Amino acid sequence: MGADNPDPPTTRAPESYLWPILAMVAAILPQVLVPARLRVGPVPLVPLIELAAVAVMVVIAARPGPVPRGARPLVLTLFGVLVGANTVGAARLVSLVLDGHPVDGAALTANRLLVAGALALSTNMFTFGLLYWQVDGGGPWTRARGPAQRPDFQFPQTLDRELGGPDWIPHFGDYLYVAFTNLISFSPADTSPLTGRAKTLMALQSLIALAVIVVVLSRVINILPAPAG
Repeated sequence: MGADNPDPPTTRAPESYLWPILAMVAAILPQVLVPARLRVGPVPLVPLIELAAVAVMVVIAARPGPVPRGARPLVLTLFGVLVGANTVGAARLVSLVLDGHPVDGAALTANRLLVAGALALSTNMFTFGLLYWQVDGGGPWTRARGPAQRPDFQFPQTLDRELGGPDWIPHFGDYLYVAFTNLISFSPADTSPLTGRAKTLMALQSLIALAVIVVVLSRVINILPAPAG
């Protein structure tokens, strides 16, 4: 698989696009494999945009030699569109749940709502993890050349070099973990946003997750039958 251009020469191994591509596939598969009768969303446009992003990343990664620096704006744009599509899909889900009417002729059962909420939240995690990975400190190409001079996120390993070693830099898995913890706790865990854009993205991710969790779970609780006395 292709890797980000490490030029100028460095002893640090450049990061591969393999794991980000697998993360995109993991986000798409449930949306495709879950039966339509159990889905409320996302809108069909969301998985199509995700497939387009995967195709572009595969082309970049399969290219012989290092990944060109100029590929980052295209990937960053695609991830930005993914975040927008995820936001629209989540808003549509919340709107449909609040409306309360049958969708596609089928009632909004508890199972259907739980599946829809799980799909929206998993897409949220993967999408924002990918965007954090590309945004932070100029992207993986810049980070491969050395620690970012103006990082968007502050990891514990950058404060205490004994934790990760003197040459430690964050990789995709670190950003996916940031997205996961922000999703479930609505706040940073061990990694802090430093810039305005990082804070804005994390706030948007938390807002989307909070809206989906509160609206979907409250409706599920109302649908479930009360326990027999």
